[in-house]
Amino acid sequence: MFKLILKQHWFLWLMLSVSWLLLPHADTASWQRSAILGGHYWRLLSGNFCHNNFTHWLMNIAALILIYFCYNDRLSNRQFLQLSLIISGLGGYALLYGPYSEYVGLSALIHGLIAYAACIDIIKGRAKIGMVVVLGLAMKLLFEQIYGADPWIKQMIGIDIAIDAHLIYTLIGLSLAQLSWLPLWRNRSVQ
Repeated sequence: MFKLILKQHWFLWLMLSVSWLLLPHADTASWQRSAILGGHYWRLLSGNFCHNNFTHWLMNIAALILIYFCYNDRLSNRQFLQLSLIISGLGGYALLYGPYSEYVGLSALIHGLIAYAACIDIIKGRAKIGMVVVLGLAMKLLFEQIYGADPWIKQMIGIDIAIDAHLIYTLIGLSLAQLSWLPLWRNRSVQ
């Protein structure tokens, strides 16, 4: 039974394992501008899998599990992994031009994955579902940009919530979805 679950959902188990193993090592693996500029380039990626504390980790993992099971019938484990690495890498690099000196957590990556998956739903004929998700995500991001992060969540996780990272990673997810749409568009115009 466990073997079957592990085989069917290996992406989720990988994310759980990596982020759990990095939990006590956030000081050496978190996204830190000064360390990255000093040559610790792995932090561009690894900071996305580090967390401030157990509560922060648990909240992010719960959100990742929800997103995974909402979209695992449309995105394979391999696609989830590829997207996670691409979004995390591009996002980690983009944060160098943002307001942060340090960043940890999966929340921005989760925003990027949601944006990508919702756009894919729109592109592949599930437009109503995709549009509701995109609209909900846009409203959440707009609320964060206008009013800031939820103080209750900030207090629970013990750090500022990276609302600009949420926006940046969402834009990366949307952009990747648009890039994946181009071959479909070309095929339709040829026929």
